[in-house]
Amino acid sequence: MNISKTLTISTALFGLLACGAPTTVPTPVAPVTTPTTVKSAPSWIDNEEIPDGLAATGIAQANIMGDKSLQRTVALSDARTKLAGKLRVRVQAMFSKLNQEVVTASADGKKPIKSQAMQRVIENVERQIINQDLQGTSVRQWWLDPADNNLYCFVVMTKDTMDKAMAGAAQSAIRKEIAQGEVSLNKALDKLDAAIASSDNGPQ
Repeated sequence: MNISKTLTISTALFGLLACGAPTTVPTPVAPVTTPTTVKSAPSWIDNEEIPDGLAATGIAQANIMGDKSLQRTVALSDARTKLAGKLRVRVQAMFSKLNQEVVTASADGKKPIKSQAMQRVIENVERQIINQDLQGTSVRQWWLDPADNNLYCFVVMTKDTMDKAMAGAAQSAIRKEIAQGEVSLNKALDKLDAAIASSDNGPQ
């Protein structure tokens, strides 16, 4: 076998080996998505939690009439609806803590609080601080997305305002039940401040 034939056979074998070798395909990287389409969006759109109270973000799409006032109204209404949901969770957490406190205080054998009475109190408190247009809330910031003209509204209720609203509504509802004969609820009044403070650690 001469040198030229040897080179030809070697070249052919190398080509076959190369064709049979597995190829490595790079794994595609999934794009990072956010609720907004531009990078200049304020941080509260992706993370609306605040250390000094409750907050919620509302959104309104641009309407065909170009009515900016209507768009602001829709965004504000959306934010308040979402904030009401968070506030309702906080009220439920407060009463869960209050029930625990009262049960502990009633361990001496005295008559426990009727569940129907406590449920009426909870419903009255929610009605007062949620259904009355969320008094005490404020708009902290507006932002218009230049990519699609969606309007975002950041609404907050400070912890101090929220605690005062919860305490005032709960005291009023509890006293109403006491006046109607649910005297066991007196213990709830004594434990109310502690329950409100404990609810801060509940779900947001």
